[in-house]
Amino acid sequence: MSTCRPMKPRVVVITDRDVKALFAHEALKKQESVDVDAVFERVNATPPKQARSLETVNRLLDAAEQLLEEEGLDSATVPAIAKRARVSVGVVYRRFPDKDTLLRAVWERFLARKREQTQAIISATASLDCSLSDLIRGMIRGTVDAQRKKRSLLRALLHFSRTHPDPAFKRAAYELNHANVAAITVLMLKHRDRIEHPNPEGAIHFALLTVASVIQAVIVEGDSTQVAGLRAPVNLEEEMTRMLFGYLGIDE
Repeated sequence: MSTCRPMKPRVVVITDRDVKALFAHEALKKQESVDVDAVFERVNATPPKQARSLETVNRLLDAAEQLLEEEGLDSATVPAIAKRARVSVGVVYRRFPDKDTLLRAVWERFLARKREQTQAIISATASLDCSLSDLIRGMIRGTVDAQRKKRSLLRALLHFSRTHPDPAFKRAAYELNHANVAAITVLMLKHRDRIEHPNPEGAIHFALLTVASVIQAVIVEGDSTQVAGLRAPVNLEEEMTRMLFGYLGIDE
């Protein structure tokens, strides 16, 4: 009679460095699989159906994104975008009726990519054995790293969305942030027994809001060292991690 027993599935243990790599690298990686129809869902333009048209649209969106990142919102004019994409101005207007519509498409593609990237991060992290402490450390370090590298683009896109007159367009960014927070909250609540705060879910929401606000104020919109006369700590990631551990009641 056989005495062999089924082997237990191998558990892959990851550290905070692995989590940081997920958040930093995934947040910067281009997602070419983004559904074009999703990008054009809130944009007053016809989505491309043929491969050649899709290539042209992506070149225009890439060119606009590069200008936003390198020179800012005011420099992303239709002639400048056409020149960067190596097409005529007429080609731009055949795809998009005006600059506003083109920049909205850039923003929508950015949001669509962020949705896919966040889900990829959550799926990868959830399938591995990771402690809550390492998850928080890696999440903060990776997010800070990604935001620093895309600081100029994020600043331009935030300014564009905030000053846009269409409330539905502004809601898109809010919906994305809400979905991201909900997904990360579910992931962290798997370690509920490690959180001593009396309201773990509410505390996680507030902690993530605090981290996002600090990163946006200090890195995206500030000068990385001082905001409103207050000086940010040099070791920003470590201090934010310490703040979250203390607030959530996590024993390091």
